[in-house]
Amino acid sequence: MSLPTQNLVTLDDFLQSEDFRVWMRERRPEDQLRWRTWLAEHPDRQEVYEQAVATFLVLQGTQHTISDKAVKDRVEQVIQQLPPATATIRPFSNWQWGRWVAAATVAGLIGWWQLGFPLFDPLSVANTPPKQATKQDAWKLVKNSTGQALVVILPDSSSVLLSTGSQLRYRKQNSGSVREVYLQGEGFFEVTKNPAKPFIVYAPNLTTKVLGTSFQVRAFRPGAASFVKVKTGRVTVTSTSSPTETVLLTANEEANLKTSHEHFVKHETLSADNTDRILKQQFTFEYTPVHEILNRLEESYNMPIQYDRAALSNCTFTGQLNDVPFLEKIRLLCLATESTFDVTDNLVIIHSRGCK
Repeated sequence: MSLPTQNLVTLDDFLQSEDFRVWMRERRPEDQLRWRTWLAEHPDRQEVYEQAVATFLVLQGTQHTISDKAVKDRVEQVIQQLPPATATIRPFSNWQWGRWVAAATVAGLIGWWQLGFPLFDPLSVANTPPKQATKQDAWKLVKNSTGQALVVILPDSSSVLLSTGSQLRYRKQNSGSVREVYLQGEGFFEVTKNPAKPFIVYAPNLTTKVLGTSFQVRAFRPGAASFVKVKTGRVTVTSTSSPTETVLLTANEEANLKTSHEHFVKHETLSADNTDRILKQQFTFEYTPVHEILNRLEESYNMPIQYDRAALSNCTFTGQLNDVPFLEKIRLLCLATESTFDVTDNLVIIHSRGCK
């Protein structure tokens, strides 16, 4: 699967791009996957991409084609009514831009091209006065350049142990029918169970869909060797280049996507290669001192946990914490010891009066 090769930076770049115009005109599923992957690699181009989509649709109107000459003749006129390319682009920050997007939205056309990365809700735009801006920060981007794995807590309390050199993009609020995240790199996911809202991980080369489970995804860039490894539960994995090819994985299984043939190779046991230690760790305890469990969690997730060791010295825990996210592990331990906890600035603070 080849990605757009042009250096697409400004609105003019997009509107003059043959790749972009073909995608807008023909709406082919394979092109949708290409552009989704491209945007996952260039999250900083999201806003200008959506400006280009809205502008193209308004120029096109309700017709299914727009000539190259029409684009060239009118692009300068359109650009004059939009913020300069060198400025920070803030959608809906002025009446002119709001009018262009609202027009495309009311026409019922813009949703197809948003590729799952929308910075705005089409319905709210269509029913909101132009001067009221849709929140630009609806998505949050986390980049891990710390040199060690980083715990990311999602709005639904799912957790991601994000490997160094990786990045994750997710919605700040989960108001839709699905929970979506975009991964470039590697992460270990522990997903809060919610059958009514599937959890989908989009990554270069593959897409993983789950209801509630724990698994590792590695996909740094298109064309690179990628894999999904499941610790608990089950997931379905789809190849970006072959959307009809889906693999079902259950506990202790993995699927590798090879660059040579772009098809999955399924293994019924987990290989040792590139496997996070946490994928093999078992959080099963029997009368284990709680402070020992907290030390293990702190070490496994690189998340500092502050507590009164003396107060918890007589507390033990029996049970398994394998198939729940990080904060749920903490909550269950607190429940068993009649404690409470807070999370502040990437620090877990446990408040406890101890165990009798």
